[in-house]
Amino acid sequence: MNDAADRKMFKSPGTALLVRGVLSIVFGLLILVLPSATALVVVVMFGVFAIIDGITSVAHYFYDPAGRSRWTIAGGIISIVAGIVAIALPGVTATAIGVLIGLWALVLGLSQIVLSFAARAFIHSWAVWLLTGLITTVFGIVVLVNPGLGLLGLVWMLAGFAIVTGILLVASGIGLRKLTSSSALYVR
Repeated sequence: MNDAADRKMFKSPGTALLVRGVLSIVFGLLILVLPSATALVVVVMFGVFAIIDGITSVAHYFYDPAGRSRWTIAGGIISIVAGIVAIALPGVTATAIGVLIGLWALVLGLSQIVLSFAARAFIHSWAVWLLTGLITTVFGIVVLVNPGLGLLGLVWMLAGFAIVTGILLVASGIGLRKLTSSSALYVR
């Protein structure tokens, strides 16, 4: 596109919101259609991040003698190794992330169940808290039985977020365009 076409396309204030909304919806639908590929990309991006983070920590150890700590270099090396494992073995990394999510949900759910019983004497809605704990615990168990669901669950949440955000942006863009066109009628 040339500069004049860009200006004409974005002349209306709502057009940018419409474009962003449509792109967000397309992004969300692509994630839904290709969840495994999206999970693989997330794992590889984590690997790249971990390697860069590790290299930065190791470099900090050597270039900052005043702040030198063996923990800095140890953390850097662990990050580099984790990044290499994530890139070399993305399936193992996705499973490990799923196990972590499952354990987190299980511990969180059990603690909510215990706290709901402790709070039932002075909170009227303790049953809602109990139900939340039960659902979280069941989710944790399901993810621990099938760890791949943990990462895929995150991917599906990302897809849902992108689609809902896209719909809201499109609605905002349409509303802004209608507002601009109706206020333009009153100005004349």
